[in-house]
Amino acid sequence: MKTRLAVLLVAVVAVSSLMFTGLATAGTAAKTIVTIKGPNGDFHGKIKSPDDRCVGNRVVWLFMSDSADGPFERTGNSDTSEQQGDVAVWSLGNTGLRDGFFYAKAKRTPDCKGGKSRVLELVDGVPQ
Repeated sequence: MKTRLAVLLVAVVAVSSLMFTGLATAGTAAKTIVTIKGPNGDFHGKIKSPDDRCVGNRVVWLFMSDSADGPFERTGNSDTSEQQGDVAVWSLGNTGLRDGFFYAKAKRTPDCKGGKSRVLELVDGVPQ
C-alpha cells in the first residue's frame, strides 16, 4: 500500500513539474520585428529579433486593405526570410499591387513571437 502511494505521489509531482515548466517557457518567446517597404508594389523588408533563431526561415505574408482601418485580407503573396547576419531579409518581387494599405506579418513559432510591420500606404505605387 505504501509503495502504491509513493508511486502515485512521484507521478503527480512529475506531471505537475512538466505542466509548470511548459507554462514557464510559454511566455519566453522572443520578440519579432518586421519591416516593410513597397515602392511600385515591390514589397520587401527585414525581420529582426534578439534571438537569431527568430529571423531566418520565417514565412512572411502580405496583407492589403482599401482603408487604413481595414479590414485587411491576405493577398496570397508570401516569402520565406533568408538570414543575413543578425537580421533576415524577405522580398515578394513586384506584386503589381500599387494602390492601398499594406502590412507584412510573420506568424508565431514555438520560440518566437509573431511580428507585424507598420501599415504602408501606396498611391500609384508611391509610398505616402
